[in-house]
Amino acid sequence: MQNHHHDHIIPLLLLFLTMVGPTTPTPPSSPPAQQLNNIIDALIGASDFTTWVSILSSANATILPLSATLFVPRNSTMDLPPPDPLLLPYHVVPQRLPFSDLLLLPHRARLPTLLAGKSISVTDNSPNNFSLDDVPLTHPDLFSTPSLAVHGVATFLDYSLFSDGVPPPPPPYLPVGDAIGTDWNRGASSSRSRCNDVVLLLFFCFVIPVLLL
Repeated sequence: MQNHHHDHIIPLLLLFLTMVGPTTPTPPSSPPAQQLNNIIDALIGASDFTTWVSILSSANATILPLSATLFVPRNSTMDLPPPDPLLLPYHVVPQRLPFSDLLLLPHRARLPTLLAGKSISVTDNSPNNFSLDDVPLTHPDLFSTPSLAVHGVATFLDYSLFSDGVPPPPPPYLPVGDAIGTDWNRGASSSRSRCNDVVLLLFFCFVIPVLLL
């Protein structure tokens, strides 16, 4: 009788060890400073965006979220604005949006930026004339990594023209990106933790009493 119980215990123990075993950790993202340096190197190589290189070089690397889209203006001494600490945050969207995802946004969709209460407006969503705040997007996917997307635009985006200072409503469509994937992974991790708790409870309620018989 005792051997019969042990025959059932072995599969239960194997199941228990399988379900509570270690999971493969998610590889860490590149440090913000390294991400910023990679963007600067790409802009130097493109040659049309060296004006923005000086702005990024003096910026705090932590301004870039783990997942982000950066709109970089082309060189133009005529359009160069006076120093403005709000300029760079307005050109950063806290979610990776490659050009293929930008094209899915409807006309007049709003892209939230790192500048509080300010959002960028999609003023033309056609592939050949895509524009933001009436500024043409001239170099789609200028630089791209799994967590970052950088696009070149014709000139600086002016946050005083299209943003009214009121936080924008949620966009009607939010392309799937790294930010959403992060939330999904966090939820999946929580679900695995709850599953492990249930397995532990079943182990102590059923397997241990059988061992004591």
